[in-house]
Amino acid sequence: MADQLRPDSIEWAITHIRRHGDTDLLPVPFEYEAMRHSWLTVKAYLEGIDLATYETRAPRRYLVPKQTFGFRVAVQLDPIDTLVYTALAYESAQAVEYFRTPKDRRVACSYRFAANVQGDMFEKSNGWDDFNAASQEHALSGTFEKVIVADIADFYNHIGHHRVRNALELAGVSAERATNIEHLLMNFTGGQSRGLPVGPSASVIFSEACLGDVDAFLMRKGYVHTRYVDDFRIFCKDEETAWKALHDLTEYLYTAHRLTLQSNKTRLLDVHEFYFGELEDPEALEDASREQKLELLAEMVGGSYGPTEMEIDSYTDHVVKDNILELFEECLEDEDSPRLGLAKYLLRRGSDLRLGILRESVYDNFSALVPVMREVAQYLVATTSQKYASEIALRTFAGLEESVHRELPFANEWACAIALNRMQPGCDADVLIGIEEACGLLGVRWRASVAKALGQTDWVRERKENWQAASPWDRRAIIWAATALSPDERNYWLKRVQGSPDILDSAMAEATLRVGNPIKIALPPPPNLPPLPAPQVIAIPPLPKPPAIPT
Repeated sequence: MADQLRPDSIEWAITHIRRHGDTDLLPVPFEYEAMRHSWLTVKAYLEGIDLATYETRAPRRYLVPKQTFGFRVAVQLDPIDTLVYTALAYESAQAVEYFRTPKDRRVACSYRFAANVQGDMFEKSNGWDDFNAASQEHALSGTFEKVIVADIADFYNHIGHHRVRNALELAGVSAERATNIEHLLMNFTGGQSRGLPVGPSASVIFSEACLGDVDAFLMRKGYVHTRYVDDFRIFCKDEETAWKALHDLTEYLYTAHRLTLQSNKTRLLDVHEFYFGELEDPEALEDASREQKLELLAEMVGGSYGPTEMEIDSYTDHVVKDNILELFEECLEDEDSPRLGLAKYLLRRGSDLRLGILRESVYDNFSALVPVMREVAQYLVATTSQKYASEIALRTFAGLEESVHRELPFANEWACAIALNRMQPGCDADVLIGIEEACGLLGVRWRASVAKALGQTDWVRERKENWQAASPWDRRAIIWAATALSPDERNYWLKRVQGSPDILDSAMAEATLRVGNPIKIALPPPPNLPPLPAPQVIAIPPLPKPPAIPT
């Protein structure tokens, strides 16, 4: 009997991707927008897949700059593969969640599964608050003198597929399904027996399944620890116990998983050094700074001639804006080691609050912010009206040109996504020049998006005759750009394309026959934030001076 995906899992997978994107690093491919118009065709194909014999399709890979000097490999799976992978994670996730250490123990803190019909896979909080709260509690308990801080070297790329299979079976997933997931993962890595795709949220489910036994091992040995993804904090009563704990963790990771700890990030800290040097909560930092700035306001409110309620609200908004800008600039002061985790948080806050106050700082620090380009793009789009779309595009390309990352496909991909998000016919010629230069690095796929957005019939007509010779990702872009053709020419060509044996080529042709509007590059909302109203410009009056107190 064939091992197939459940229809409800497939529906949930597409809902999740439309809400959160297919990765947490790259722009969302337009194929998912097209699937809205050909979903019945795609879903029927997915329902018929036998996972035991399924072969994956060509992914795209990008080198994403790290905060330090170096790169990590991000993978964007083919859209069909992403749907299969996400649906498999969804069907396995509940068993994995029961297998993990209970949430209230605050040991395995990261990404607790809590799927809903809106497409959310995890709880609203990603678990960092629990990780920090547990760390603070242990550090202040008076029981421990030493803390081990460690994380696993290149964790996602070294997870063994056979270990994933074993963990899933232990969690209660059927042996057949666990075997087929192992087979899928090996297809993703070209036959290599280790590595999960970096970027898709489905990988979180399988990585957490793998580390469940590591948590159980440390607890069985009597160690007190908390973990966020592959970051461990182990609390020890003295240095001798710390050395023994590090020895045991290192040995078990290698013996059971062939994993190792990063030597340059493995440290033994005094508990006071850990508490004051390691525990940084972005929300707490923002709140602390804001409280200091609101002291003056509190003094004014306490007086007989304090400001009105409207003036208080206005000043509070002003304080929040100044506070976010101040923190954002502070975290980028060190050019050699910017605090990108905090910068990412503040960009998300700026997007949520529709605060354009960070834009100048973003462009001034474009090179440093390239590793968090997803949040940069979301922020610029969220805080900029259509009226200024060309200006934002031009400044993005200018920032990229001055950046040390100007030749990187990853950076150019996001620059094009920002520019094309609101591009319309008749846009600034300089914007087109910037996009054309970026497309020189990115190839046919992005150039096709320009042709679609601007209705460049000649570009599409030049390529439609030999579209089958292009790569799968480029083929779909040429098909999607066919809205630039006249209705008669478009219909004649695409009805032939619909006979393609490739499910996505056929579905793209079906979708393109149904639509004719310019493309908009999908940018998922920042995680854990609800949809926001249209941007509003609010004039903030200066803080009024209190009247002189009568003598």
